[in-house]
Amino acid sequence: MYSYRRVDNIPDGVVLADASEILPEEMTKYFIFNNIPDLGHFSDFFRYSMFRKNKKTWVDLDMLFLAKPYVSSSGDIVVQERQGSVNGAILGLTSPFLVDELIARSKALMGKKLRWGETGPLLLESVLGENNDITKMSSKIYYPIDHLDIYKIFLPEEKEWCMDHTSQSVALHLFNNILNKIGYWKDISPPEGSYLYGILNKIEAIDFFQGIYPDYVMENIINNYNFRLSGKDLGFKNIIKQVVPSVYRTYRHYRPS
Repeated sequence: MYSYRRVDNIPDGVVLADASEILPEEMTKYFIFNNIPDLGHFSDFFRYSMFRKNKKTWVDLDMLFLAKPYVSSSGDIVVQERQGSVNGAILGLTSPFLVDELIARSKALMGKKLRWGETGPLLLESVLGENNDITKMSSKIYYPIDHLDIYKIFLPEEKEWCMDHTSQSVALHLFNNILNKIGYWKDISPPEGSYLYGILNKIEAIDFFQGIYPDYVMENIINNYNFRLSGKDLGFKNIIKQVVPSVYRTYRHYRPS
C-alpha cells in the first residue's frame, strides 16, 4: 500500500510502501478538478507511473476480493465495465508503449481544469479501447455489480440477486464514491442477512465495526438515495425554478386589465 504518510492500522500481510518512490508528493497538486487539486485524478497518473517503475498491479481500496485474482496470459489486468468502458479500479499493464502513452497524455492535462474521469476511464478508453492486442476481461470477473446496482449489497431482500451476479467473480468493486452519495456511514456494518454482511462475517470482519445497521434504517437510506437519483426530489433551487414561473403566469392571468 503506497502512502506519503505513516499508516499504523494496516492489516497483517499488507506492506506499506513510500509513495515518493513513484512520484514526489508535490505532484498531488497538479491535477485540477472543480478548481481544486484532486487526488482521484492524481492517483490515475500515479498508477501509470507505478507500472513504468515496477510493473505491479494497481488495486483501489474499495475493491473487495472474493477469490484468488485472475490475470490474463499476458500478465495484464484490463477490465471492462458492463457499459463497455475500461475501469481502472484494478489495472495491470505490461506494455511499455501503452504505459508511456498514458503517462504522456496525463502530463498534458496537468494544470488544466479536468472533466471527471479525464485521466482515468476516459483516457483508458481512448488508449486501450481500440487496442486489439490487449485482452479485456469481462465485467463479471471484477465488476459483477454495476454502480447503479451497488446499493443492493446492503439489502437483505437482494442477497440472492447479489449471489447470482457474483457467482463467477473474483472481486467486487464497492464504488466508494457511490457509497458517499448514498450517505452510508462506514463505521456501521451492513444489516444482517445482506450480501455484504455475509461476506464480511465470513472473513471475521464484523468486529471492526461499531454497530450494525437495522435493516429498516438501511432500507430508508437506500430509498432516499434512489428517490434523489430519480430526480423526483427536486431540491430547493429546482422548486424555486418551478414556482417562480408559475406565480408569474398566475399574476399575468389574473392581474387587472
